[in-house]
Amino acid sequence: MMLAGVCVIAFTQGGDAAVTTLNNGIEKAFSLILTLCPIMCFYTGLMEIAEMTGITKIIAKLLSPVTSLLFSKKVQHSPAMEKISMNMSANILGMGNAATPLGLEAMKELDSLNPNPEVASKAMCMFIVINTASIQLIPSSVIALRSQYGSLSPSDIMLPTIITTLCAFVIGTFSAKLCERFFYE
Repeated sequence: MMLAGVCVIAFTQGGDAAVTTLNNGIEKAFSLILTLCPIMCFYTGLMEIAEMTGITKIIAKLLSPVTSLLFSKKVQHSPAMEKISMNMSANILGMGNAATPLGLEAMKELDSLNPNPEVASKAMCMFIVINTASIQLIPSSVIALRSQYGSLSPSDIMLPTIITTLCAFVIGTFSAKLCERFFYE
Protein backbone atom coordinates (compact mmCIF):
# COMPACT_ATOMS: atom_id res chain seq x y z
CA MET A 1 0.00 0.00 0.00
CA MET A 2 2.82 2.35 0.83
CA LEU A 3 4.56 1.58 -2.44
CA ALA A 4 1.33 2.13 -4.38
CA GLY A 5 0.78 5.45 -2.62
CA VAL A 6 4.31 6.65 -3.34
CA CYS A 7 3.95 5.58 -7.01
CA VAL A 8 0.64 7.44 -7.39
CA ILE A 9 2.10 10.60 -5.85
CA ALA A 10 5.24 10.29 -7.98
CA PHE A 11 3.21 9.96 -11.20
CA THR A 12 0.62 12.63 -10.38
CA GLN A 13 2.71 15.22 -8.56
CA GLY A 14 6.32 14.37 -9.41
CA GLY A 15 9.24 12.75 -7.64
CA ASP A 16 9.91 15.64 -5.27
CA ALA A 17 6.36 15.49 -3.90
CA ALA A 18 6.68 11.72 -3.41
CA VAL A 19 9.92 12.10 -1.45
CA THR A 20 8.50 14.94 0.64
CA THR A 21 5.33 12.98 1.41
CA LEU A 22 7.33 9.88 2.29
CA ASN A 23 9.62 11.85 4.62
CA ASN A 24 6.65 13.55 6.31
CA GLY A 25 4.98 10.18 6.82
CA ILE A 26 8.11 8.68 8.33
CA GLU A 27 8.49 11.69 10.63
CA LYS A 28 4.88 11.43 11.83
CA ALA A 29 5.17 7.66 12.36
CA PHE A 30 8.36 8.11 14.39
CA SER A 31 6.73 10.85 16.47
CA LEU A 32 3.76 8.57 17.18
CA ILE A 33 6.10 5.77 18.26
CA LEU A 34 7.92 8.14 20.59
CA THR A 35 4.56 9.17 22.07
CA LEU A 36 3.25 5.63 22.59
CA CYS A 37 6.46 3.90 23.69
CA PRO A 38 6.70 5.46 27.18
CA ILE A 39 3.01 4.80 27.80
CA MET A 40 3.39 1.16 26.77
CA CYS A 41 6.53 0.70 28.87
CA PHE A 42 4.87 2.24 31.91
CA TYR A 43 1.75 0.08 31.70
CA THR A 44 3.65 -3.10 30.88
CA GLY A 45 5.85 -2.48 33.93
CA LEU A 46 2.78 -1.75 36.03
CA MET A 47 1.23 -5.08 35.02
CA GLU A 48 4.51 -6.89 35.84
CA ILE A 49 4.48 -5.33 39.32
CA ALA A 50 0.82 -6.33 39.72
CA GLU A 51 1.71 -9.91 38.83
CA MET A 52 4.69 -10.04 41.22
CA THR A 53 2.72 -8.59 44.13
CA GLY A 54 -0.29 -10.86 43.71
CA ILE A 55 -2.65 -8.09 42.68
CA THR A 56 -3.48 -10.09 39.56
CA LYS A 57 -4.94 -12.87 41.72
CA ILE A 58 -7.18 -10.30 43.42
CA ILE A 59 -8.22 -8.94 40.03
CA ALA A 60 -8.96 -12.50 38.84
CA LYS A 61 -11.24 -12.98 41.86
CA LEU A 62 -13.00 -9.67 41.23
CA LEU A 63 -13.60 -10.63 37.59
CA SER A 64 -14.65 -14.20 38.45
CA PRO A 65 -18.41 -13.50 38.38
CA VAL A 66 -18.08 -12.46 34.73
CA THR A 67 -15.48 -15.02 33.71
CA SER A 68 -17.42 -17.88 35.32
CA LEU A 69 -20.26 -17.19 32.89
CA LEU A 70 -17.91 -17.14 29.92
CA PHE A 71 -15.45 -19.98 30.57
CA SER A 72 -15.68 -23.61 31.67
CA LYS A 73 -14.61 -24.73 35.13
CA LYS A 74 -11.54 -26.35 33.57
CA VAL A 75 -10.38 -22.94 32.32
CA GLN A 76 -11.40 -21.15 35.53
CA HIS A 77 -9.12 -23.39 37.61
CA SER A 78 -6.12 -23.13 35.30
CA PRO A 79 -3.20 -20.69 35.04
CA ALA A 80 -4.91 -19.33 31.92
CA MET A 81 -7.56 -17.59 34.06
CA GLU A 82 -5.01 -15.32 35.73
CA LYS A 83 -3.58 -14.34 32.33
CA ILE A 84 -7.08 -13.74 30.95
CA SER A 85 -7.92 -11.57 33.97
CA MET A 86 -4.71 -9.58 33.56
CA ASN A 87 -5.50 -9.04 29.90
CA MET A 88 -9.04 -7.93 30.72
CA SER A 89 -7.72 -5.59 33.44
CA ALA A 90 -5.23 -4.00 31.09
CA ASN A 91 -7.96 -3.47 28.50
CA ILE A 92 -10.39 -2.07 31.10
CA LEU A 93 -7.77 0.50 32.08
CA GLY A 94 -7.17 1.39 28.43
CA MET A 95 -3.72 -0.18 28.31
CA GLY A 96 -4.24 -1.95 24.99
CA ASN A 97 -0.52 -2.04 24.26
CA ALA A 98 0.22 -3.72 27.59
CA ALA A 99 -2.74 -6.07 27.07
CA THR A 100 -1.24 -7.57 23.91
CA PRO A 101 1.62 -9.53 25.52
CA LEU A 102 -0.75 -10.63 28.28
CA GLY A 103 -3.23 -11.80 25.66
CA LEU A 104 -0.55 -13.82 23.91
CA GLU A 105 0.39 -15.48 27.20
CA ALA A 106 -3.28 -16.23 27.92
CA MET A 107 -3.72 -17.76 24.48
CA LYS A 108 -0.67 -20.01 25.03
CA GLU A 109 -2.17 -21.19 28.31
CA LEU A 110 -5.53 -21.83 26.65
CA ASP A 111 -3.80 -23.71 23.85
CA SER A 112 -2.14 -25.98 26.41
CA LEU A 113 -5.65 -26.94 27.63
CA ASN A 114 -6.92 -27.56 24.11
CA PRO A 115 -7.33 -31.28 23.37
CA ASN A 116 -7.33 -30.68 19.60
CA PRO A 117 -4.55 -28.27 18.58
CA GLU A 118 -5.84 -28.19 14.99
CA VAL A 119 -9.05 -26.42 16.03
CA ALA A 120 -9.51 -23.43 18.33
CA SER A 121 -11.31 -24.38 21.53
CA LYS A 122 -14.45 -22.66 22.85
CA ALA A 123 -12.33 -20.88 25.44
CA MET A 124 -9.88 -19.65 22.82
CA CYS A 125 -12.71 -18.28 20.66
CA MET A 126 -14.36 -16.61 23.63
CA PHE A 127 -11.07 -15.05 24.70
CA ILE A 128 -10.53 -13.64 21.21
CA VAL A 129 -14.00 -12.07 21.36
CA ILE A 130 -13.38 -10.58 24.82
CA ASN A 131 -9.96 -9.28 23.83
CA THR A 132 -11.27 -7.78 20.60
CA ALA A 133 -14.23 -6.09 22.32
CA SER A 134 -11.77 -4.71 24.88
CA ILE A 135 -14.10 -3.11 27.44
CA GLN A 136 -12.48 0.17 28.47
CA LEU A 137 -13.46 2.28 31.44
CA ILE A 138 -10.43 4.54 31.15
CA PRO A 139 -9.11 4.79 27.57
CA SER A 140 -5.79 6.12 28.83
CA SER A 141 -3.75 5.56 25.64
CA VAL A 142 -6.25 7.45 23.49
CA ILE A 143 -6.58 10.21 26.08
CA ALA A 144 -2.78 10.56 26.12
CA LEU A 145 -2.67 10.77 22.31
CA ARG A 146 -5.49 13.32 22.22
CA SER A 147 -3.68 15.39 24.84
CA GLN A 148 -0.40 15.10 22.91
CA TYR A 149 -2.05 16.41 19.75
CA GLY A 150 -3.64 19.41 21.46
CA SER A 151 -7.20 18.35 22.24
CA LEU A 152 -8.88 20.87 24.53
CA SER A 153 -10.75 18.09 26.36
CA PRO A 154 -9.00 14.79 25.72
CA SER A 155 -11.17 12.83 28.15
CA ASP A 156 -14.44 13.64 26.35
CA ILE A 157 -14.22 10.22 24.73
CA MET A 158 -14.70 8.30 27.98
CA LEU A 159 -18.49 7.86 27.91
CA PRO A 160 -18.71 6.97 24.19
CA THR A 161 -15.81 4.55 24.65
CA ILE A 162 -17.47 2.83 27.62
CA ILE A 163 -20.78 2.50 25.77
CA THR A 164 -19.20 1.28 22.54
CA THR A 165 -16.88 -1.27 24.12
CA LEU A 166 -19.61 -2.54 26.44
CA CYS A 167 -21.97 -3.04 23.48
CA ALA A 168 -19.20 -4.81 21.54
CA PHE A 169 -18.55 -7.07 24.53
CA VAL A 170 -22.22 -8.00 25.04
CA ILE A 171 -22.92 -8.60 21.35
CA GLY A 172 -19.63 -10.45 20.84
CA THR A 173 -20.01 -12.77 23.82
CA PHE A 174 -23.66 -13.45 22.99
CA SER A 175 -22.69 -14.30 19.40
CA ALA A 176 -19.82 -16.52 20.56
CA LYS A 177 -22.10 -18.41 22.96
CA LEU A 178 -24.67 -18.82 20.19
CA CYS A 179 -22.00 -20.12 17.78
CA GLU A 180 -20.78 -22.57 20.46
CA ARG A 181 -24.18 -24.26 20.35
CA PHE A 182 -24.00 -24.74 16.59
CA PHE A 183 -20.33 -25.50 15.96
CA TYR A 184 -19.15 -27.29 19.10
CA GLU A 185 -20.40 -30.46 20.72
